[in-house]
Amino acid sequence: MWHKSPGSLEFGSQAYFPSNNDRCNSRMTTMIKKILKIKNVGLLQDATLNGAVELATVTAIYAENGRGKSTFAAVMRACQLADVGRLSARKTIDIEDPPEIDFLLPTGAHVGCQANTWVGPRPEIVVFDSEFVEQNVYSGFEVRADQRQALLEFALGDQMVQLKQHVDQLTKDIEAQNRKRKEAEKALAGFAPPYSTDQFIALQQLPNSQQQIDALQKRREAARNAQKLATRQSPASLQLIQFDAQAIFDLLKKKLVDVEEFSEAIVKAHLAKHDAAGFENWVSHGREYLNHDDCPFCGQEINGIELINAYRSYFNKAYTSLKRSVDSLKNRINSDLADSKINTTISAAATNAARIEAWKDQINLTVPQLDENVLYAAIGQMREQLLLLVAAKHQQPLVAVGTQGDIDVAVATLTSINQAIISYNTEIAALAASIADFKKRLAADDPKTLEVEIKKLEAVLKRQLPDVLSAIADYRAAETERKRLDEKKVQMRQQIDALMQSTLQQYQTSINQLISDFGAEFSIEQLKPSYIGSGEPRTEYVLSVRNTQVKLGSRTDLLTGHSFGSTLSEADKRTLAFSFFVARLKSDPNRASKVVVLDDPVSSLDRNRRYQSMRLITSLATDCKQMIILSHDPFFVRDLHERLVDHKITPGILAIKRVHNGYSAFGTCNIEDICSSDYYRHHRIVADYIDGKPTVNTRDVAKAIRPLLEGYYHRRFPDIIPRKLMFGQIIARVVDPATKGPLTHLRSLAKELGEINDYSGQFHHDTNQRADTIPVVDSELLIYARRALNLIYQNG
Repeated sequence: MWHKSPGSLEFGSQAYFPSNNDRCNSRMTTMIKKILKIKNVGLLQDATLNGAVELATVTAIYAENGRGKSTFAAVMRACQLADVGRLSARKTIDIEDPPEIDFLLPTGAHVGCQANTWVGPRPEIVVFDSEFVEQNVYSGFEVRADQRQALLEFALGDQMVQLKQHVDQLTKDIEAQNRKRKEAEKALAGFAPPYSTDQFIALQQLPNSQQQIDALQKRREAARNAQKLATRQSPASLQLIQFDAQAIFDLLKKKLVDVEEFSEAIVKAHLAKHDAAGFENWVSHGREYLNHDDCPFCGQEINGIELINAYRSYFNKAYTSLKRSVDSLKNRINSDLADSKINTTISAAATNAARIEAWKDQINLTVPQLDENVLYAAIGQMREQLLLLVAAKHQQPLVAVGTQGDIDVAVATLTSINQAIISYNTEIAALAASIADFKKRLAADDPKTLEVEIKKLEAVLKRQLPDVLSAIADYRAAETERKRLDEKKVQMRQQIDALMQSTLQQYQTSINQLISDFGAEFSIEQLKPSYIGSGEPRTEYVLSVRNTQVKLGSRTDLLTGHSFGSTLSEADKRTLAFSFFVARLKSDPNRASKVVVLDDPVSSLDRNRRYQSMRLITSLATDCKQMIILSHDPFFVRDLHERLVDHKITPGILAIKRVHNGYSAFGTCNIEDICSSDYYRHHRIVADYIDGKPTVNTRDVAKAIRPLLEGYYHRRFPDIIPRKLMFGQIIARVVDPATKGPLTHLRSLAKELGEINDYSGQFHHDTNQRADTIPVVDSELLIYARRALNLIYQNG
């Protein structure tokens, strides 16, 4: 439910804003008078449960970390941008209801968000917080491209709005002409190939285009037929009959000089007497055991026996080897000179004949002839001749078989066979060459190339069609206008670039002055716009540290060299970000209309930078419409308050405090009490009680008396009373006879000190377990409170 305020009318359950302020994107030069409602945003589940929050021209808000400062800053930025998404992203996790915002303006109008809609006139708010740093300056160890782009937009501010709007409008107009051109291009797409659009438009008319097309089509059909012919096989040469006749005759003529004919006759006569199968083999193997003078079988003496000596001559290794070689000749001849060899040759010749017949439709060819009967007769004759010679050698292994005449006949027969095949192969080679030449000639006419040439000539004809001429006219008109707009945009960009350059130069000077005032030992240089990357302008700058330029770099540069992340401390980075913000704000001619929100502007800064921050804030507070400072540092809030008061500015001070269920809400803030020491706090409690201030709890007063005097005497005797010595122990040391020195001046007060300690001690658990049940009598408490202060004031 919206709060009613002057200038608004109730409409249903919500306030209705006047029509001139009704649009959520309207702006007003105004401040925020009251926070009427912040609900369901992070820990700020009901931030105004203690009542509406009055905001002064300058308001400082103290809160511990994690209490909702950044959430409040995000609410203010969401108000600035009329951004519902930012609120939704921060909706209180354990609450189903959407965020609700209601701010009251001095005019009586409201601005806020309800039912996921921003309504009302929004003040001109600028926010410095972690989001500003993340979006515009840096993220952890690096400065990203999008941050440098956002920083440029932030730095240029409103002065660039009109120029940028003009450029944006030119961009839209250019896109419109591009669309028209594309539509015309689309209309030409069916006519232009294989040309591009520009090439198609530039085509000139040819008087004999159709005649050229007809001629190319004939060549194309021939080339397509050639592709099929290329798959046809050419005739191949036949293999010659391979046979080594000389090796056969060398074996037939081989003799063994160490085998005597006499020994052979004796052995063969003996073997003939025994016709049992394998008998000769048995004798041959048995001979290998005749290593002594007696027979291994019967034991008789064998020396001088003629048959035994004949065995040794007949069955030697060379003889055995020769017999084995002669025996293998028959199989070798039957295999190498078989009729199947001629069969293979005749079959290959038949295949060649079929291939040649297939080519006759393209080339004039004649099939070469091969007389198969002659080949069969020749190879059979040679085979029979050699087998007869082998049979003779088998009968008489020790006799050389075959004459020179036999050799000449065999070689002549084999030569006649192969010569016939060679003659045939010569004709086949000539035919294959003719076919290869034919294929080569056909390959020069590529059907695809011919097709492209045909399409080019067809495009020349299509170029003169009425619809094509109309589309070309539209295309040229759109292209001409696009170029004109492009040139205008370039000129406008040049103006913007010049303005960006001058603005950033001034901005750099202002930033470096602020950095110097903060006492930081670095500066920025070469601050300029850059279009490198996406084409959108962004800032470029380098750091100057100890007279050395350091590039911003990226996260990957952390381990390889100097960069933003490895050179600047966290305090330096925060100083740089705050300097960017303040420099822009100070250069803004409309800053007097701004509501400035600063979230922890001095986070992680040292004493000098804290002081300079307060000085800047005080200066800005007099220049802007309203300023809200959020801080987790109570001492900074206190010191800033004192400085503002010194400059005739009375700031409001609020706190964001923990409430039920761990949520947070706005409340009052006694910053002096938060910043005071225990001694001063106890002194204030006791003194306020004596003065009759109604806010003091009497039990708290009773508990404060003992630590008050304990703190007082620690300060009065800083080097004599140890820091951890409690009040009762101090009294014990005072009355101790062994004590010498300044503490002896308290012995006259020992009785008074003891009585006050006895009274106050009963309210402390370390001396009385029933401390919480001891009643506090007001009249008695007043006496001891006055006695305690008298010890301080009268015995200084």
